[in-house]
Amino acid sequence: MWKRLDVIFVLKSPLHIGYLPFKGFVISPTRYYIPGKNLWGVITKRATENLYPTRPSDKYREIGEQIKENFKFSYFYLYDGDTIFVPSYTEEGLIFGDKEQIINKFEFEHRFIGSRVLTAIDCYLGTAKDESLHEIEFIKDKFKDKEGQVKDTRLIGCIWVKNGTNLNGNEIECNEKKGIFVGSFNLIEELIIGGEQNYGFGLMKLERIINGRFPIKDSPEGGEIKIVIKENEPILSHFKYTKDISFCGDIEIIAGRGYFDIEEAGGKSATEYKKGAGKIISNKGYFLSPGTLLKSERKVSLDWNGILSEE
Repeated sequence: MWKRLDVIFVLKSPLHIGYLPFKGFVISPTRYYIPGKNLWGVITKRATENLYPTRPSDKYREIGEQIKENFKFSYFYLYDGDTIFVPSYTEEGLIFGDKEQIINKFEFEHRFIGSRVLTAIDCYLGTAKDESLHEIEFIKDKFKDKEGQVKDTRLIGCIWVKNGTNLNGNEIECNEKKGIFVGSFNLIEELIIGGEQNYGFGLMKLERIINGRFPIKDSPEGGEIKIVIKENEPILSHFKYTKDISFCGDIEIIAGRGYFDIEEAGGKSATEYKKGAGKIISNKGYFLSPGTLLKSERKVSLDWNGILSEE
């Protein structure tokens, strides 16, 4: 069985969740949500460095595989305390929000998205690299609501932990009010996630846990978590595309860079971690984008990284 926590984080600095670079793009765009794989990555890092503070590089992959088998992460979406700004494709275009409030893409970007010109940092000299000027999008850590009040940006989503989980013999405890603990260390108390961390981006802190707030209906079945996607309701994460699916929305290729591919058997050894950052490129194929509407109800499986599939 699984323990579900609906978690709210508050942003303490801007957040950039990037795509692979696009040729011809002047600006590096950000996703408007945090994919589950990003949560897996940062919690793997925190757990490994807490358990093995002197030589964590030997253990990143080992702990990451254990978290992959015993944790599941939804995608996390922007939240203003009332409205969860999930995307939804309509005949009028992409909209964001829920029954509390709906806004169009232009208003969403005006309220929550900013951009900044930066230079890449030479990690050895601590100075700007030549010819590295670039512009990036980011999710603002503060925004003005419809009344003009300045508020902190929050993100909300779900984390599931399998009952009886341990990491190399260290028991994991889920506290419905305080977080996820290994010993006295709270794995989700403070996370640094996403890109441009050299500029202080990506800091978010646990604000609270409110079970049942995130709009996803799960049904644990043995070792799996099943999700019911209702007809003409937006999906809340990427969904593996097959030719028999009728939908209204968008398709994209999921690809990314990393130190290793956690799903690749016999991949890079743990001792090679942090040699050649971003050297490994993973390409998982075609997926329906979050916000896509399915034309028929389906019961699907939720993977460790939040991705949905019928496999």
